Amino acid sequence: MKKLFVWGFVVSQIYHGNAQSNEIDSLTQALQREKTDTGRALLLGELSNVISESRPDTAMFLAMEALTLSRSIGFEKGEAMSLNRVGGVYGILGNYAKAMEFQIQSLKLNEKLNNLDGLRRNYGNIGGQYFSQGLYRQALYYQNVARILAEKLGDKKAQSIVLVNIGQAYLKLNLLDSAINFVQQSYNLAKSINYYRMVGSSLHWMGLIHTEEGQFSVALEFFRLSIPYLQKSNNEIKLCGSFLGMARIFEKTGQSDSSVFYGKRSLRLAKEKGFTLELRDAARFLSAFYRSRQMLETAFSYVDITKAANDSLFSEKKNYQFQTLAFDETLRQQDIESAKIKAAKERNHNLQYAAIAIGLISFIILFFLLSHSIIVKTRFISFLAVMGLLAVFEFINLFVHPYLSKWTNDSPVWMLVILMAIGALLVPVHHKLERWITIRMVEKNKKIRLEAARKTIANLEQISADLSSKALATDEASADKPTSAKASADKEEQTN
Repeated sequence: MKKLFVWGFVVSQIYHGNAQSNEIDSLTQALQREKTDTGRALLLGELSNVISESRPDTAMFLAMEALTLSRSIGFEKGEAMSLNRVGGVYGILGNYAKAMEFQIQSLKLNEKLNNLDGLRRNYGNIGGQYFSQGLYRQALYYQNVARILAEKLGDKKAQSIVLVNIGQAYLKLNLLDSAINFVQQSYNLAKSINYYRMVGSSLHWMGLIHTEEGQFSVALEFFRLSIPYLQKSNNEIKLCGSFLGMARIFEKTGQSDSSVFYGKRSLRLAKEKGFTLELRDAARFLSAFYRSRQMLETAFSYVDITKAANDSLFSEKKNYQFQTLAFDETLRQQDIESAKIKAAKERNHNLQYAAIAIGLISFIILFFLLSHSIIVKTRFISFLAVMGLLAVFEFINLFVHPYLSKWTNDSPVWMLVILMAIGALLVPVHHKLERWITIRMVEKNKKIRLEAARKTIANLEQISADLSSKALATDEASADKPTSAKASADKEEQTN
Protein backbone atom coordinates (compact mmCIF):
# COMPACT_ATOMS: atom_id res chain seq x y z
CA MET A 1 0.00 0.00 0.00
CA LYS A 2 2.84 2.38 0.84
CA LYS A 3 4.43 1.79 -2.59
CA LEU A 4 1.13 2.43 -4.36
CA PHE A 5 0.74 5.66 -2.41
CA VAL A 6 4.25 6.75 -3.34
CA TRP A 7 3.75 6.08 -7.06
CA GLY A 8 0.37 7.83 -6.96
CA PHE A 9 1.87 10.87 -5.29
CA VAL A 10 4.73 10.91 -7.77
CA VAL A 11 2.41 10.80 -10.77
CA SER A 12 0.15 13.53 -9.38
CA GLN A 13 3.10 15.80 -8.60
CA ILE A 14 4.67 15.34 -12.01
CA TYR A 15 1.53 15.93 -13.98
CA HIS A 16 0.74 19.07 -12.00
CA GLY A 17 1.82 21.92 -14.23
CA ASN A 18 3.88 19.72 -16.57
CA ALA A 19 1.34 17.94 -18.75
CA GLN A 20 2.57 19.80 -21.83
CA SER A 21 5.89 17.98 -21.86
CA ASN A 22 5.96 14.86 -24.02
CA GLU A 23 9.16 13.71 -22.33
CA ILE A 24 7.62 13.94 -18.89
CA ASP A 25 4.46 12.20 -20.09
CA SER A 26 6.39 9.30 -21.59
CA LEU A 27 8.61 8.88 -18.52
CA THR A 28 5.63 9.01 -16.17
CA GLN A 29 3.76 6.39 -18.18
CA ALA A 30 6.88 4.21 -18.27
CA LEU A 31 7.13 4.51 -14.48
CA GLN A 32 3.53 3.33 -14.11
CA ARG A 33 4.22 0.29 -16.34
CA GLU A 34 7.62 -0.63 -14.91
CA LYS A 35 7.62 -3.81 -12.80
CA THR A 36 11.25 -4.04 -11.63
CA ASP A 37 12.71 -2.05 -8.76
CA THR A 38 15.89 -1.29 -10.69
CA GLY A 39 13.83 0.06 -13.59
CA ARG A 40 11.74 2.21 -11.23
CA ALA A 41 14.86 3.63 -9.58
CA LEU A 42 16.33 4.67 -12.93
CA LEU A 43 13.04 6.18 -14.14
CA LEU A 44 12.58 8.13 -10.89
CA GLY A 45 16.08 9.54 -11.29
CA GLU A 46 15.47 10.52 -14.91
CA LEU A 47 12.16 12.20 -14.01
CA SER A 48 13.92 14.08 -11.22
CA ASN A 49 16.43 15.38 -13.75
CA VAL A 50 13.78 16.42 -16.28
CA ILE A 51 11.69 18.47 -13.82
CA SER A 52 14.55 19.80 -11.66
CA GLU A 53 14.56 23.17 -13.46
CA SER A 54 10.82 23.68 -13.08
CA ARG A 55 9.80 21.87 -9.87
CA PRO A 56 12.91 21.38 -7.73
CA ASP A 57 10.88 20.40 -4.66
CA THR A 58 9.26 17.48 -6.50
CA ALA A 59 12.56 16.69 -8.17
CA MET A 60 14.19 16.33 -4.74
CA PHE A 61 11.40 14.02 -3.60
CA LEU A 62 11.86 11.82 -6.67
CA ALA A 63 15.65 11.73 -6.29
CA MET A 64 15.41 10.75 -2.62
CA GLU A 65 12.87 8.02 -3.46
CA ALA A 66 15.22 6.68 -6.12
CA LEU A 67 18.10 6.76 -3.63
CA THR A 68 16.14 4.92 -0.93
CA LEU A 69 14.93 2.31 -3.41
CA SER A 70 18.39 1.76 -4.91
CA ARG A 71 19.99 1.29 -1.50
CA SER A 72 17.27 -1.09 -0.33
CA ILE A 73 17.93 -3.46 -3.27
CA GLY A 74 21.71 -2.97 -3.42
CA PHE A 75 21.56 -1.30 -6.85
CA GLU A 76 24.83 0.65 -6.90
CA LYS A 77 24.36 2.19 -10.34
CA GLY A 78 20.95 3.50 -9.26
CA GLU A 79 22.44 4.77 -6.01
CA ALA A 80 25.17 6.67 -7.87
CA MET A 81 22.59 8.14 -10.25
CA SER A 82 20.32 9.17 -7.35
CA LEU A 83 23.15 10.82 -5.42
CA ASN A 84 23.95 12.79 -8.55
CA ARG A 85 20.31 13.90 -8.89
CA VAL A 86 20.08 14.95 -5.24
CA GLY A 87 23.29 16.97 -5.63
CA GLY A 88 21.95 18.55 -8.82
CA VAL A 89 18.76 19.72 -7.09
CA TYR A 90 20.74 21.10 -4.14
CA GLY A 91 22.78 23.09 -6.66
CA ILE A 92 19.64 24.50 -8.27
CA LEU A 93 18.31 25.47 -4.83
CA GLY A 94 21.60 27.25 -4.06
CA ASN A 95 22.99 24.91 -1.40
CA TYR A 96 26.36 24.43 -3.10
CA ALA A 97 28.09 22.73 -0.16
CA LYS A 98 25.41 20.01 -0.04
CA ALA A 99 25.47 19.76 -3.82
CA MET A 100 29.24 19.19 -3.76
CA GLU A 101 28.94 16.60 -0.99
CA PHE A 102 26.43 14.47 -2.90
CA GLN A 103 28.24 14.88 -6.21
CA ILE A 104 31.50 13.62 -4.73
CA GLN A 105 29.72 10.61 -3.18
CA SER A 106 28.23 9.85 -6.59
CA LEU A 107 31.60 10.36 -8.31
CA LYS A 108 33.34 7.86 -6.02
CA LEU A 109 30.66 5.24 -6.66
CA ASN A 110 30.75 5.79 -10.42
CA GLU A 111 34.54 5.49 -10.37
CA LYS A 112 34.15 2.13 -8.66
CA LEU A 113 31.61 1.01 -11.28
CA ASN A 114 33.56 2.64 -14.16
CA ASN A 115 30.23 4.13 -15.25
CA LEU A 116 31.32 6.60 -17.94
CA ASP A 117 27.91 8.25 -18.33
CA GLY A 118 27.63 8.72 -14.58
CA LEU A 119 31.16 10.11 -14.44
CA ARG A 120 30.34 12.52 -17.25
CA ARG A 121 27.35 13.84 -15.30
CA ASN A 122 29.37 14.10 -12.08
CA TYR A 123 32.22 16.05 -13.66
CA GLY A 124 29.76 18.40 -15.36
CA ASN A 125 27.83 19.04 -12.14
CA ILE A 126 30.96 19.49 -10.03
CA GLY A 127 32.15 21.98 -12.64
CA GLY A 128 28.83 23.74 -12.19
CA GLN A 129 29.40 24.00 -8.42
CA TYR A 130 32.82 25.55 -8.98
CA PHE A 131 31.22 27.97 -11.45
CA SER A 132 28.68 29.03 -8.82
CA GLN A 133 31.54 29.87 -6.46
CA GLY A 134 33.31 32.00 -9.08
CA LEU A 135 36.10 29.44 -9.54
CA TYR A 136 35.92 29.50 -13.32
CA ARG A 137 39.29 27.87 -14.11
CA GLN A 138 38.42 24.86 -11.95
CA ALA A 139 34.98 24.79 -13.57
CA LEU A 140 36.63 24.66 -17.03
CA TYR A 141 38.81 21.72 -15.99
CA TYR A 142 35.83 19.62 -14.91
CA GLN A 143 33.72 20.65 -17.89
CA ASN A 144 36.50 19.67 -20.29
CA VAL A 145 36.75 16.23 -18.67
CA ALA A 146 32.97 15.92 -19.03
CA ARG A 147 33.27 16.95 -22.67
CA ILE A 148 35.83 14.21 -23.39
CA LEU A 149 33.55 11.61 -21.81
CA ALA A 150 30.48 12.89 -23.70
CA GLU A 151 32.35 12.67 -27.01
CA LYS A 152 33.61 9.18 -26.14
CA LEU A 153 30.03 8.09 -25.41
CA GLY A 154 28.73 9.75 -28.59
CA ASP A 155 25.99 11.47 -26.55
CA LYS A 156 24.97 14.59 -28.50
CA LYS A 157 22.65 15.89 -25.78
CA ALA A 158 25.46 15.64 -23.24
CA GLN A 159 27.88 17.33 -25.64
CA SER A 160 25.52 20.27 -26.13
CA ILE A 161 25.20 20.69 -22.35
CA VAL A 162 28.95 20.63 -21.77
CA LEU A 163 29.66 23.00 -24.66
CA VAL A 164 27.35 25.67 -23.27
CA ASN A 165 28.85 25.19 -19.79
CA ILE A 166 32.33 25.76 -21.21
CA GLY A 167 31.03 28.83 -23.04
CA GLN A 168 29.60 30.38 -19.89
CA ALA A 169 32.89 29.84 -18.04
CA TYR A 170 34.75 31.65 -20.82
CA LEU A 171 32.20 34.46 -20.59
CA LYS A 172 32.95 34.92 -16.90
CA LEU A 173 36.66 34.91 -17.71
CA ASN A 174 35.94 37.70 -20.23
CA LEU A 175 37.15 35.56 -23.17
CA LEU A 176 34.18 36.48 -25.30
CA ASP A 177 35.36 35.02 -28.62
CA SER A 178 35.82 31.61 -27.02
CA ALA A 179 32.49 31.97 -25.23
CA ILE A 180 30.62 32.67 -28.48
CA ASN A 181 32.40 29.80 -30.22
CA PHE A 182 31.39 27.15 -27.66
CA VAL A 183 27.85 28.45 -27.16
CA GLN A 184 27.34 28.52 -30.95
CA GLN A 185 28.55 24.90 -31.16
CA SER A 186 26.07 23.96 -28.44
CA TYR A 187 23.23 25.72 -30.27
CA ASN A 188 24.04 24.03 -33.60
CA LEU A 189 24.23 20.59 -32.02
CA ALA A 190 21.08 21.03 -29.93
CA LYS A 191 19.17 22.39 -32.93
CA SER A 192 20.23 19.41 -35.08
CA ILE A 193 18.66 16.95 -32.60
CA ASN A 194 15.70 19.17 -31.54
CA TYR A 195 16.94 19.36 -27.97
CA TYR A 196 14.85 22.38 -26.98
CA ARG A 197 16.25 22.69 -23.46
CA MET A 198 19.74 23.43 -24.74
CA VAL A 199 18.52 25.43 -27.73
CA GLY A 200 16.86 27.79 -25.25
CA SER A 201 19.84 27.73 -22.89
CA SER A 202 22.37 28.53 -25.65
CA LEU A 203 20.19 31.40 -26.87
CA HIS A 204 20.03 32.70 -23.29
CA TRP A 205 23.84 32.68 -23.01
CA MET A 206 24.18 34.33 -26.40
CA GLY A 207 22.06 37.12 -25.00
CA LEU A 208 24.39 37.46 -22.00
CA ILE A 209 27.51 37.45 -24.19
CA HIS A 210 26.16 40.17 -26.49
CA THR A 211 25.06 42.17 -23.45
CA GLU A 212 28.66 42.04 -22.22
CA GLU A 213 29.79 43.27 -25.65
CA GLY A 214 27.33 46.19 -25.45
CA GLN A 215 25.25 44.96 -28.40
CA PHE A 216 21.95 45.46 -26.58
CA SER A 217 19.56 45.10 -29.51
CA VAL A 218 21.15 41.80 -30.58
CA ALA A 219 21.20 40.56 -26.98
CA LEU A 220 17.53 41.45 -26.51
CA GLU A 221 16.61 39.46 -29.59
CA PHE A 222 18.48 36.40 -28.30
CA PHE A 223 16.67 36.62 -24.95
CA ARG A 224 13.30 36.84 -26.73
CA LEU A 225 14.16 33.88 -28.94
CA SER A 226 15.14 31.81 -25.91
CA ILE A 227 11.83 32.19 -24.07
CA PRO A 228 9.62 29.82 -26.16
CA TYR A 229 12.26 27.07 -26.03
CA LEU A 230 12.79 27.49 -22.30
CA GLN A 231 9.05 27.40 -21.65
CA LYS A 232 8.58 24.37 -23.87
CA SER A 233 11.33 22.46 -22.07
CA ASN A 234 10.31 23.65 -18.56
CA ASN A 235 13.73 25.23 -18.07
CA GLU A 236 12.40 27.86 -15.72
CA ILE A 237 15.69 28.54 -13.99
CA LYS A 238 17.10 29.90 -17.28
CA LEU A 239 13.76 31.58 -17.96
CA CYS A 240 14.38 33.66 -14.82
CA GLY A 241 17.75 34.59 -16.27
CA SER A 242 16.32 35.61 -19.64
CA PHE A 243 13.70 37.81 -17.99
CA LEU A 244 16.37 39.47 -15.86
CA GLY A 245 18.64 39.88 -18.89
CA MET A 246 15.85 41.69 -20.72
CA ALA A 247 15.20 43.86 -17.64
CA ARG A 248 18.83 44.96 -17.58
CA ILE A 249 18.83 45.83 -21.26
CA PHE A 250 15.62 47.85 -20.95
CA GLU A 251 17.14 49.68 -17.98
CA LYS A 252 20.26 50.52 -20.00
CA THR A 253 18.19 51.74 -22.95
CA GLY A 254 15.95 53.92 -20.77
CA GLN A 255 12.78 51.81 -20.97
CA SER A 256 11.98 51.86 -17.26
CA ASP A 257 8.50 50.32 -17.33
CA SER A 258 9.65 47.29 -19.33
CA SER A 259 12.70 46.99 -17.10
CA VAL A 260 10.58 46.85 -13.93
CA PHE A 261 8.09 44.47 -15.57
CA TYR A 262 10.69 41.87 -16.52
CA GLY A 263 12.71 42.33 -13.31
CA LYS A 264 9.64 41.60 -11.19
CA ARG A 265 8.68 38.74 -13.48
CA SER A 266 12.09 37.16 -12.87
CA LEU A 267 11.82 37.76 -9.12
CA ARG A 268 8.32 36.29 -8.93
CA LEU A 269 9.24 33.13 -10.84
CA ALA A 270 12.43 32.59 -8.81
CA LYS A 271 10.55 33.02 -5.54
CA GLU A 272 7.79 30.65 -6.66
CA LYS A 273 10.23 27.92 -7.70
CA GLY A 274 12.74 28.38 -4.89
CA PHE A 275 15.68 29.44 -7.08
CA THR A 276 17.77 31.25 -4.46
CA LEU A 277 20.52 32.57 -6.74
CA GLU A 278 18.05 33.89 -9.33
CA LEU A 279 15.96 35.43 -6.50
CA ARG A 280 19.02 37.25 -5.17
CA ASP A 281 20.05 38.53 -8.61
CA ALA A 282 16.56 39.82 -9.42
CA ALA A 283 16.17 41.48 -6.00
CA ARG A 284 19.63 43.03 -6.30
CA PHE A 285 18.75 44.46 -9.72
CA LEU A 286 15.42 45.90 -8.53
CA SER A 287 17.07 47.37 -5.43
CA ALA A 288 19.68 49.15 -7.55
CA PHE A 289 17.01 50.25 -10.02
CA TYR A 290 14.85 51.94 -7.37
CA ARG A 291 17.83 53.36 -5.50
CA SER A 292 19.04 55.10 -8.65
CA ARG A 293 15.64 56.77 -8.86
CA GLN A 294 15.68 57.82 -5.18
CA MET A 295 12.83 55.44 -4.33
CA LEU A 296 14.67 54.38 -1.21
CA GLU A 297 11.85 52.70 0.72
CA THR A 298 11.11 50.37 -2.20
CA ALA A 299 14.82 49.83 -2.78
CA PHE A 300 15.38 48.79 0.86
CA SER A 301 12.58 46.22 0.65
CA TYR A 302 14.53 44.47 -2.08
CA VAL A 303 17.78 44.86 -0.10
CA ASP A 304 16.28 42.66 2.61
CA ILE A 305 15.42 39.99 0.03
CA THR A 306 18.91 40.24 -1.46
CA LYS A 307 20.60 39.92 1.92
CA ALA A 308 18.52 36.92 2.98
CA ALA A 309 19.14 35.12 -0.31
CA ASN A 310 22.86 35.92 -0.25
CA ASP A 311 23.21 34.65 3.32
CA SER A 312 21.45 31.47 2.29
CA LEU A 313 23.81 31.03 -0.66
CA PHE A 314 27.14 32.06 0.82
CA SER A 315 27.05 31.83 4.59
CA GLU A 316 30.42 31.44 6.25
CA LYS A 317 29.62 27.88 7.31
CA LYS A 318 28.56 26.84 3.81
CA ASN A 319 31.61 28.47 2.25
CA TYR A 320 33.85 26.61 4.68
CA GLN A 321 32.09 23.31 3.94
CA PHE A 322 32.41 23.87 0.21
CA GLN A 323 36.09 24.81 0.42
CA THR A 324 36.83 21.76 2.59
CA LEU A 325 35.04 19.42 0.18
CA ALA A 326 36.71 21.02 -2.82
CA PHE A 327 40.17 20.78 -1.21
CA ASP A 328 39.67 17.13 -0.23
CA GLU A 329 38.43 16.28 -3.72
CA THR A 330 41.40 18.05 -5.31
CA LEU A 331 43.77 15.95 -3.20
CA ARG A 332 41.83 12.81 -4.04
CA GLN A 333 41.99 13.56 -7.77
CA GLN A 334 45.74 14.17 -7.47
CA ASP A 335 46.12 10.80 -5.73
CA ILE A 336 44.11 9.14 -8.50
CA GLU A 337 46.31 10.73 -11.17
CA SER A 338 49.45 9.66 -9.30
CA ALA A 339 48.12 6.11 -9.03
CA LYS A 340 47.35 6.10 -12.76
CA ILE A 341 50.87 7.29 -13.61
CA LYS A 342 52.39 4.68 -11.29
CA ALA A 343 50.19 1.92 -12.76
CA ALA A 344 51.14 3.00 -16.30
CA LYS A 345 54.85 2.83 -15.41
CA GLU A 346 54.44 -0.60 -13.83
CA ARG A 347 52.51 -1.82 -16.84
CA ASN A 348 55.21 -0.49 -19.15
CA HIS A 349 57.90 -2.27 -17.10
CA ASN A 350 55.91 -5.50 -17.08
CA LEU A 351 55.48 -5.27 -20.84
CA GLN A 352 59.23 -4.87 -21.20
CA TYR A 353 59.89 -7.88 -18.94
CA ALA A 354 57.41 -9.99 -20.91
CA ALA A 355 59.00 -8.88 -24.21
CA ILE A 356 62.47 -9.75 -22.84
CA ALA A 357 61.21 -13.19 -21.77
CA ILE A 358 59.70 -13.80 -25.22
CA GLY A 359 62.92 -12.66 -26.90
CA LEU A 360 65.13 -14.78 -24.64
CA ILE A 361 63.05 -17.92 -25.10
CA SER A 362 62.86 -17.33 -28.85
CA PHE A 363 66.65 -16.83 -28.99
CA ILE A 364 67.32 -20.06 -27.08
CA ILE A 365 64.98 -22.06 -29.32
CA LEU A 366 66.49 -20.56 -32.48
CA PHE A 367 70.02 -21.17 -31.16
CA PHE A 368 69.28 -24.82 -30.53
CA LEU A 369 67.38 -25.08 -33.80
CA LEU A 370 70.23 -23.64 -35.87
CA SER A 371 73.09 -25.19 -33.94
CA HIS A 372 75.09 -27.77 -35.88
CA SER A 373 76.60 -29.52 -32.90
CA ILE A 374 74.13 -29.51 -29.96
CA ILE A 375 71.59 -32.29 -29.58
CA VAL A 376 68.47 -31.24 -27.62
CA LYS A 377 65.72 -33.45 -26.29
CA THR A 378 62.20 -32.72 -27.56
CA ARG A 379 60.91 -32.52 -23.97
CA PHE A 380 63.17 -29.55 -23.32
CA ILE A 381 61.87 -27.86 -26.48
CA SER A 382 58.27 -28.53 -25.39
CA PHE A 383 59.04 -26.96 -22.00
CA LEU A 384 60.52 -23.87 -23.65
CA ALA A 385 57.53 -23.66 -26.00
CA VAL A 386 55.11 -23.69 -23.06
CA MET A 387 57.11 -20.97 -21.31
CA GLY A 388 57.06 -18.95 -24.52
CA LEU A 389 53.28 -19.37 -24.82
CA LEU A 390 52.80 -18.13 -21.24
CA ALA A 391 55.06 -15.14 -21.89
CA VAL A 392 53.19 -14.24 -25.09
CA PHE A 393 49.82 -14.54 -23.35
CA GLU A 394 51.02 -12.38 -20.47
CA PHE A 395 52.35 -9.79 -22.92
CA ILE A 396 49.01 -9.67 -24.78
CA ASN A 397 47.12 -9.49 -21.48
CA LEU A 398 49.23 -6.58 -20.23
CA PHE A 399 48.92 -4.76 -23.56
CA VAL A 400 45.15 -5.09 -24.06
CA HIS A 401 44.05 -4.83 -20.41
CA PRO A 402 43.42 -1.04 -20.41
CA TYR A 403 41.37 -1.34 -23.60
CA LEU A 404 39.43 -4.34 -22.27
CA SER A 405 38.76 -2.41 -19.07
CA LYS A 406 37.28 0.46 -21.09
CA TRP A 407 35.30 -1.72 -23.52
CA THR A 408 33.83 -3.99 -20.84
CA ASN A 409 33.49 -1.43 -18.01
CA ASP A 410 35.68 -3.75 -15.90
CA SER A 411 33.12 -6.55 -16.14
CA PRO A 412 34.91 -9.72 -14.88
CA VAL A 413 32.69 -11.99 -17.00
CA TRP A 414 33.36 -10.20 -20.29
CA MET A 415 37.06 -9.79 -19.58
CA LEU A 416 37.33 -13.53 -18.82
CA VAL A 417 35.45 -14.42 -22.01
CA ILE A 418 37.71 -12.22 -24.16
CA LEU A 419 40.90 -13.53 -22.55
CA MET A 420 39.67 -17.10 -23.03
CA ALA A 421 39.03 -16.30 -26.70
CA ILE A 422 42.57 -14.95 -27.03
CA GLY A 423 43.89 -18.10 -25.36
CA ALA A 424 41.80 -20.26 -27.68
CA LEU A 425 43.45 -18.54 -30.66
CA LEU A 426 46.96 -18.82 -29.22
CA VAL A 427 46.84 -22.53 -28.30
CA PRO A 428 46.43 -23.90 -31.88
CA VAL A 429 49.14 -21.54 -33.12
CA HIS A 430 51.37 -22.71 -30.27
CA HIS A 431 50.77 -26.37 -31.13
CA LYS A 432 51.58 -25.80 -34.79
CA LEU A 433 54.78 -23.90 -33.98
CA GLU A 434 55.79 -26.48 -31.37
CA ARG A 435 55.20 -29.32 -33.82
CA TRP A 436 57.17 -27.54 -36.57
CA ILE A 437 60.04 -26.77 -34.20
CA THR A 438 60.03 -30.33 -32.84
CA ILE A 439 60.09 -31.83 -36.32
CA ARG A 440 62.93 -29.52 -37.34
CA MET A 441 64.76 -30.29 -34.12
CA VAL A 442 64.37 -34.06 -34.61
CA GLU A 443 65.60 -33.76 -38.19
CA LYS A 444 68.54 -31.67 -37.03
CA ASN A 445 69.33 -34.16 -34.25
CA LYS A 446 69.24 -37.02 -36.80
CA LYS A 447 71.59 -35.11 -39.07
CA ILE A 448 73.98 -34.46 -36.20
CA ARG A 449 73.87 -38.12 -35.12
CA LEU A 450 74.25 -39.32 -38.72
CA GLU A 451 77.19 -37.02 -39.26
CA ALA A 452 78.71 -38.19 -36.02
CA ALA A 453 78.20 -41.82 -37.07
CA ARG A 454 79.78 -41.16 -40.42
CA LYS A 455 82.78 -39.59 -38.76
CA THR A 456 83.02 -42.52 -36.38
CA ILE A 457 82.87 -45.03 -39.25
CA ALA A 458 85.46 -43.04 -41.20
CA ASN A 459 87.70 -42.99 -38.17
CA LEU A 460 87.27 -46.70 -37.65
CA GLU A 461 88.03 -47.35 -41.31
CA GLN A 462 91.14 -45.19 -41.06
CA ILE A 463 92.26 -47.01 -37.94
CA SER A 464 91.64 -50.37 -39.65
CA ALA A 465 93.62 -49.27 -42.68
CA ASP A 466 96.48 -48.11 -40.49
CA LEU A 467 96.50 -51.40 -38.63
CA SER A 468 96.52 -53.35 -41.89
CA SER A 469 99.47 -51.32 -43.19
CA LYS A 470 101.44 -51.96 -40.02
CA ALA A 471 100.74 -55.69 -40.18
CA LEU A 472 101.91 -55.92 -43.77
CA ALA A 473 105.12 -54.06 -42.97
CA THR A 474 105.79 -56.44 -40.12
CA ASP A 475 105.32 -59.50 -42.34
CA GLU A 476 107.72 -58.12 -44.95
CA ALA A 477 110.34 -57.47 -42.32
CA SER A 478 110.08 -61.05 -41.07
CA ALA A 479 110.56 -62.45 -44.58
CA ASP A 480 113.79 -60.45 -45.12
CA LYS A 481 115.58 -61.72 -41.99
CA PRO A 482 116.67 -65.32 -43.27
CA THR A 483 118.15 -63.94 -46.46
CA SER A 484 120.37 -61.62 -44.51
CA ALA A 485 121.59 -64.50 -42.34
CA LYS A 486 122.54 -66.63 -45.38
CA ALA A 487 124.50 -63.71 -46.92
CA SER A 488 126.49 -63.36 -43.71
CA ALA A 489 127.37 -67.03 -43.69
CA ASP A 490 128.56 -66.98 -47.31
CA LYS A 491 130.73 -63.97 -46.57
CA GLU A 492 132.27 -65.73 -43.61
CA GLU A 493 133.12 -68.82 -45.71
CA GLN A 494 134.85 -66.72 -48.32
CA THR A 495 136.96 -65.18 -45.67
CA ASN A 496 138.09 -68.58 -44.38
